[in-house]
Amino acid sequence: MQQLPPIKPAERPGPDYDPMDRIIEDLENVESFLTYFATNPMDLDYLNTHLSGILALRRTLSHQLEMLSEEPYNYHRSRLKALHDENEKIFLFLEGAVGASGPWDEVMFKKSVQSAEEALSKFDAILTP
Repeated sequence: MQQLPPIKPAERPGPDYDPMDRIIEDLENVESFLTYFATNPMDLDYLNTHLSGILALRRTLSHQLEMLSEEPYNYHRSRLKALHDENEKIFLFLEGAVGASGPWDEVMFKKSVQSAEEALSKFDAILTP
């Protein structure tokens, strides 16, 4: 049986693609994960099922942000840098919360969750002032 070559993704999305839609969707996924995890830190099944996908959004968001430098958004480099910085903070604090869940460190967990929520809020404020 002949094996077909793998399908390679297009280098650039189609003309109807809007990176802002994807960024917002990804942020909603991160926020949803954080909200659930904040109230259920011992749900290891949830954590094991969703954590790798959520952490992968760090790179996806970073790539999508670069597309905002183009038409029709034309975000300035300084604004993109601020968004990239907040993107990194979101995931660093999220990783801190996960780390604090085992072995359990309630103070560090709450601090990390709160910091991640603040970084999400700041990211949103920079993204859509």
